[in-house]
Amino acid sequence: MLKCSKLKNTFMGNSLVKSLWTSFTETLGGTILHPQYTILKFQREAINEAKKYAKGNLVDIGCGRMPYRKELEPLVKSYIGVDHPNVSKLYSSGYKPEILADAKKLPFKSKMFDIALLFQVLEHVDDPGKVVSESARVLKPGGMLIISVPFFYPLHDMPYDFGRYTKTALKSFIDISNLHIIKLETQGGFFEFWLQMLNTFLIKRINDMLKKLSIISFVLLIPFAFFSVPITLFNNLLILFINLLSKLFPKYPNYFPLDYLIVAKKKL
Repeated sequence: MLKCSKLKNTFMGNSLVKSLWTSFTETLGGTILHPQYTILKFQREAINEAKKYAKGNLVDIGCGRMPYRKELEPLVKSYIGVDHPNVSKLYSSGYKPEILADAKKLPFKSKMFDIALLFQVLEHVDDPGKVVSESARVLKPGGMLIISVPFFYPLHDMPYDFGRYTKTALKSFIDISNLHIIKLETQGGFFEFWLQMLNTFLIKRINDMLKKLSIISFVLLIPFAFFSVPITLFNNLLILFINLLSKLFPKYPNYFPLDYLIVAKKKL
């Protein structure tokens, strides 16, 4: 009985932490006050890209919480969110997916949609090539697929974190799926990678301490959180400064991408 009570308290604590973090992200995610400002900025670029092509019937594959749905739904005729039944349980949101299904076997006829989204999804599937092919299958000829996917990013949503993919791998998924690449953009570089990973480490460790709910964790939490706030803010400001400074120098090869943004069109 004691064990059940402890598990219940832990679950409630985890839910509260996740709820607070979601509210914080929705409110301040677009500002340098957020520790993951850089990552969220890249995701925002994917949403803006989707807005350019949003029309007709849209399918959001691996939709998660869909925080961007309110922006895209008014632009299309229909909006269908699809998420895996197991992964969907990890999210709490005002939006619920219309369809629970495996992205490798979408329950739709071919050529149904004008635009498909794969936002931060491919790292969570065990066969990304198949998922891209399925996304292409349900697109009409000339339909658009928008992909946003991390490259350098810590493990998350375990055990549903399967891999990271290079530009070469992503291009191969597109090429075998009867799609034509309109844009394949590398997002972030070495300094953004280093500073953003430090920010992410700090917030993940704070999250771990909150989940433990022990005296030792609580004692460590106070100084850790106190020092993390100015560190993450300074890092975000430094990233902005480095981005401005980098415009003065030649463009060199990027060996440390944080994220990729892909826009692909289904061949006629």
